[in-house]
Amino acid sequence: MTDQKEYLFYKNLVFIWSKKWILLIIPIIIALIVSAFSFFGSREYVGKAVYYTSTLDKDDLTNPLLLKEKYITEKENLKANFSVVSRGNVQIRVVGENKEDVQNELTLLGAQYFEDLQENYKIRYEQTENSLKFYEQNKEDVKAKDDLIDKEIEEASEELEDQIVSENYLELLSRSITMEEIVLEYENGAYRKNVDLEDFVEPKLLSEEITESDNYLVQNMFISFALSFFLTLIGIMLWRYIREARRALND
Repeated sequence: MTDQKEYLFYKNLVFIWSKKWILLIIPIIIALIVSAFSFFGSREYVGKAVYYTSTLDKDDLTNPLLLKEKYITEKENLKANFSVVSRGNVQIRVVGENKEDVQNELTLLGAQYFEDLQENYKIRYEQTENSLKFYEQNKEDVKAKDDLIDKEIEEASEELEDQIVSENYLELLSRSITMEEIVLEYENGAYRKNVDLEDFVEPKLLSEEITESDNYLVQNMFISFALSFFLTLIGIMLWRYIREARRALND
């Protein structure tokens, strides 16, 4: 039984070897056809623009879903979306079959988005500047009042006799301490706002590019060759089986 199986296997190998050119030519032809379709077929263009949003935390300028609803309108043969690629970096991605259409859409979306980024940055910067001015102005006003109180304390000190401290003198001291605490609070507030202003970085376009999508020529060639080789091999085995079956029936 084993010898018979080995003999049949050998006969199969001999038959396959006799058809080796068919086994090679058919997969090669199919692989070339598939490669031609991959090479000359339509390819997509992908446009990407990455914007730095600074320290922005506003949802309608950083949330992809809100950005899509705000800026993107459906257009034929074009797909666009927003995504947060990293903290402070938002990407606009446009895909289409026409390079010029992709470029125009990417430029349009980028201009609208960047304009809103700059407007938001300007508002936040001006608000921080106004807060700084508020702290500094109030600090100067309180310091002026504190100077007047210090002058009154000095005059009251000169009028003291026999180390007797009047209630008015104690009240002046208390008011002076309170004023100094308020001045310190305004100084701290002004310091924080100065730090915020120094940390402000304007939004900017980090990168922009349009690339042609991969046609996967090598991958398609390899897969089509392997698959067609396997199917051709099965076809050759089926061919031998049918031929042997006909001979047996004729005998």
